[in-house]
Amino acid sequence: MMMRLLVACVATVVAASVSRAQDTNTPCKSATCILLLDWGSGKTSGSFPPDRRYGSGDDFESRFRAAIGSRGYRFKDGPIEGAMTMSLRPTTKARVMCDAMAGLNPDMNCTAMTGIAVSFTSADPKVKAPGAIRITNRCAAGDIFMPNREFAQYAADMIWYQLEGQAAKADRPIVNC
Repeated sequence: MMMRLLVACVATVVAASVSRAQDTNTPCKSATCILLLDWGSGKTSGSFPPDRRYGSGDDFESRFRAAIGSRGYRFKDGPIEGAMTMSLRPTTKARVMCDAMAGLNPDMNCTAMTGIAVSFTSADPKVKAPGAIRITNRCAAGDIFMPNREFAQYAADMIWYQLEGQAAKADRPIVNC
C-alpha cells in the first residue's frame, strides 16, 4: 500500500515537471511574442469592411486574438526586444458569392478570406523559430468559405495544433461550415 502511494506521488511529480518543461519550450507561451497582421501593402483590417456574408477584417482580428489568447499564448503589438514575431498574412478573394445558394442572379460582391500564412521569426539567434504554417479556409466545395469570425477560431486552433496538439496526440481541429 505504501509502495503504491510512493509510486503515484513520483509519477505525479514527473508528469508535472514534463508538463512544465513542455510549456517553457512552446513559443509565445513562455515569453510574450509580437503579433503582426500583414493585410497587404498599406492595408489594415479596417480596409476590409463588413459584407453581409463573411464579416469584416476587424471581426477576424479581434476573434483571432481572443482565441489564441485563450490557448495561453501571449502577444503584444509593439516592439519587444529579443522577442519572437508571429506574422499572419491573410489571403483574400474578391467577388465571391454572397448568397448561401446560387440562384438566377447571384450576388458576387462579397470578399472572403481564403487562407492565412503563419510564419515565426526569432530575434534571438539561440532560439529556433517554428516552421511556417499554411491554413486554408475551405469548406466542402472550393468556392464556399467560413465567415471571418469562424475562420479566426479555426486558424487559432490550427496554430495550437501545429505547435502543441500534434505532439500531445490531440484531435486535429475540424472545419465548421
